[in-house]
Amino acid sequence: MSLGAVLGTTLWGTRARADGVEEALKRLVAARRPIKTMQASFRQKRLIGLLAAAVESKGQLTIVRPDRLRWELYPPDGVTYWIGPEGLAMANQDGVAKVGKSAAGRFATVLSDLLVMLGGDMGKLRKRYELTVADKEGRLVLTAKPKSKKVAKHIAKLRMETGTKLWQIKRVEIFETNGDQSIIDFDRVAKDRPIKPAFMKPPKA
Repeated sequence: MSLGAVLGTTLWGTRARADGVEEALKRLVAARRPIKTMQASFRQKRLIGLLAAAVESKGQLTIVRPDRLRWELYPPDGVTYWIGPEGLAMANQDGVAKVGKSAAGRFATVLSDLLVMLGGDMGKLRKRYELTVADKEGRLVLTAKPKSKKVAKHIAKLRMETGTKLWQIKRVEIFETNGDQSIIDFDRVAKDRPIKPAFMKPPKA
């Protein structure tokens, strides 16, 4: 399973402002600073370029700041990913496994960056990505193009659109270099719900 990438800002009817990145990142950091946890439901549409086919999934995102993410795809996918200081792990009907970089492929390449994009300090991505920002009806649309060859091997762009409340996430798009694309729309975004620590760690294999 992999996530997706980002379209150009012209498709959104927005005005890109490369010189406004610093200001936008400061606003995001300020909006996210008080947040301890964030949960959201999502719909993911994966467009497979070579097959001209679309695969739709539903799931739940959970973030415990600063460094834990749980990405759950409901059945029939039935896959859950965790990322934290211990590394990356996944669970499906076959059980739980720690996922090495070679096994996780492009998903591992982008997942830790998505954790930062969705709930962290996006300034930390500037070493590896060229960031631009656009305004869209009171929301921010941030686009990240990889500068790192390792990331660019798999990912063409990442894009995140915030809600009108900047701590919220509305949409993420991922365009991959192989032509595949994922569009992830979030709803029921909630902050500071109590999250049990065990929920954010994979069960023992």
